[in-house]
Amino acid sequence: MKIRSILLFLTFIYFLFSGVTWVAGEAGAGAGGRITVADIVGLLLIGLLFADRSLARESTLRMPIQYLAFLPLLLCFLVGVVFSRFPSRGALELVVHAFGFLVSLALFNLYCRVEAERATRLLLQMVLYSGGILAGVGLVDFLIWPTLIENPTFGLIGTFRNTGQAGSFFGVYLAILIPGFLSKLLRANKRNLAILFIIVLALVFTLKRAALIGIALGVFLLTISMAASTSKRDKKYGVTTLLAIAGLLLVGYPAFLWGMDNVSGMAWRFSSKFNSDAIDDFSEGFMAENIHATFLALRENAFLGVGLGGVQGYITEKYEIHSTYLAMFANGGVLGFLLYVIFMLLLVAPWLRVRTRNAFGLYLRYSLPLFLGLLVSWAYTYHLRKREFWIIFFVLVLMHFYAKKAGEEKNEAGVL
Repeated sequence: MKIRSILLFLTFIYFLFSGVTWVAGEAGAGAGGRITVADIVGLLLIGLLFADRSLARESTLRMPIQYLAFLPLLLCFLVGVVFSRFPSRGALELVVHAFGFLVSLALFNLYCRVEAERATRLLLQMVLYSGGILAGVGLVDFLIWPTLIENPTFGLIGTFRNTGQAGSFFGVYLAILIPGFLSKLLRANKRNLAILFIIVLALVFTLKRAALIGIALGVFLLTISMAASTSKRDKKYGVTTLLAIAGLLLVGYPAFLWGMDNVSGMAWRFSSKFNSDAIDDFSEGFMAENIHATFLALRENAFLGVGLGGVQGYITEKYEIHSTYLAMFANGGVLGFLLYVIFMLLLVAPWLRVRTRNAFGLYLRYSLPLFLGLLVSWAYTYHLRKREFWIIFFVLVLMHFYAKKAGEEKNEAGVL
């Protein structure tokens, strides 16, 4: 019982502080520029798993195919780092990737023994509350009390280092939460819906194009899939989703206009982000530079790329490649890209074989369109080392585990 209480506490703290990206040192420079409070909590979660297994006198760990599929990619990165020009920098990047994976695996092993419905309801509620707290702090800092946190006020940043991190985080948390409401694993009461709206509002005020496009596309695909479903329940939810979006627009649009008039720099940032010149600058400038850097890295080593951490300061003067897909080619070569594709396919493919209409199977069904939206947003954002990615990865794998287990138990009951 004590371990269960500690687990719930540490999980909530991890979900919360995954959205606090402040570091002790210079951001991105050495270990001091990478370690956050969430990493310390993640280490405690790994330790808790070992303590739990020791008390149970059991040494085995569950390793679903979705987690196993990441190991070849991690090995590819390891080989690339060994032969890279900056092995020490690459080794740090490798540790960051491996650590996110290990924390996610620890969470899965700790929760797969908890009663299914209780575990999933608690997890989704913790994601909702932690995301709501972070979004609330960000909105207060951005709209009401701009000196609360010393950040530029051209977009909502809050507890993150920049608007890109904030947008990516809130987009992923929404992709976790929306299927929770639709599958009824989260109660659609006024309090929970109000918190969801706060998170949506925070995402909008980040003005992060990739995250906004990703979640908008995901919701659009979700609505279309529900409207086209033969299930009356799905059709009803499709209409409900459209009404909810309309309600959000009615409430959110006046808040957006107020921010444009009253928040310093917001109108400038919005116009600089969403106009034809900005699109041209992105496609002909930033994205073109990323594509050019990718080709240079492949010319250096087409099979393994230049290794993790090998682009910045060698292929490019200052910045790394943002796009996950271009970064896979540059950092891991053709081999790394193919292993990444296999890794992502093995995450999604098992959902399609789930035929049970229990809450967990429904959650996965509703998650697929939103996950496709995230895949689009990751064309601009590198997601493999982000804590929120490994959180949604854990939630999706756990949902599949429970859906499969419920289906097997149903079949066994039918045979008996």
